[in-house]
Amino acid sequence: MSSLELKEKSFSCLRFEEFGSPSKLNLCELPKPTLGSDEVLVQVEAAGVNPSDVKNVQGVMKNTTLPRIPGRDFAGIVIEGPDSLLGKTVWGTGGDVGFTRDGSHSRLLVIPQEAVTPIPNSLSLEEAGSVGVAYVTAWLCVVDAAKVQAGETLLVIGATGAVGSAATQIAKWKGGTVINVIRRQSDWEFVKGNGADEIINVQDTELSSAIASLTDHRGVNVIVDTVGGEWVEKCLQLLAPQGRLTEISAPANERRISFDLIDFYRRQARLIGVDSRVHGVVACAKILQQLTAGFEGSFLKPFMNLETYPLSEGVKAYEAVLNRTTSKKVVLKPSL
Repeated sequence: MSSLELKEKSFSCLRFEEFGSPSKLNLCELPKPTLGSDEVLVQVEAAGVNPSDVKNVQGVMKNTTLPRIPGRDFAGIVIEGPDSLLGKTVWGTGGDVGFTRDGSHSRLLVIPQEAVTPIPNSLSLEEAGSVGVAYVTAWLCVVDAAKVQAGETLLVIGATGAVGSAATQIAKWKGGTVINVIRRQSDWEFVKGNGADEIINVQDTELSSAIASLTDHRGVNVIVDTVGGEWVEKCLQLLAPQGRLTEISAPANERRISFDLIDFYRRQARLIGVDSRVHGVVACAKILQQLTAGFEGSFLKPFMNLETYPLSEGVKAYEAVLNRTTSKKVVLKPSL
């Protein structure tokens, strides 16, 4: 093992010892980690704060062991490990990072060597550190689960969100025709700029009639629903024969839903649950490697509006995500 110069014997991080509100996060100073033979040490330069990170601290996510440093997404520099990896700028995410292994809301992060993935040339550290969860989840929906094909039509529910935005771009990259659903006219410009071929504002347009008109009454081939709840049955009714509906979340008070089973099987529909948490940092690295070509080829775009915080303001950053007081992507910068 070799290392770049690192004089400090300790590092700063956010850590929680019990579940609760963001106030349970403490700014800590811990001893520098000792690496295993198959690991590297990353100096974290940017780490997005996702809703799942907030839910993790709240105790909503399963299998988290305490005490724990949270944070799934990261971008940084390898400062300890094999000579061939030293100095590389890397990015990553994982369903284990921040849950069963210490996460990225920290100055230092230990990951397996297999998880080392170079940042796309087109992305800055801040951009690379903010996209992991959203783009990996969208890839799992569009490519792995739904297996969208060129020429197919894909509908996105929750198109202005991070996963919906990423799903739109990935589907376009793979040759699909993408329809976005919005609730406010003010969102029109954003989703159009994101690549949507068609936009339906459900505040003034009936969704099923609009889909019938746009698809010559065939229905859509794939739906990425990031909302859940009452939307599930609505989405199933919009599918073409053998269409696929992917689900990634559910409102806390709508975990149970019902739908017309006869209509479901006569359409030969597919309802597919997607959980990015089951994909660890090594598995996600393989997905990020596939996404790299999309970013470098300008098919995929990073989040442009970032709101950065130092670790010392970590609680404030988490509260901004929890309370939705910002429309920007929240990113922690441990070097600040």
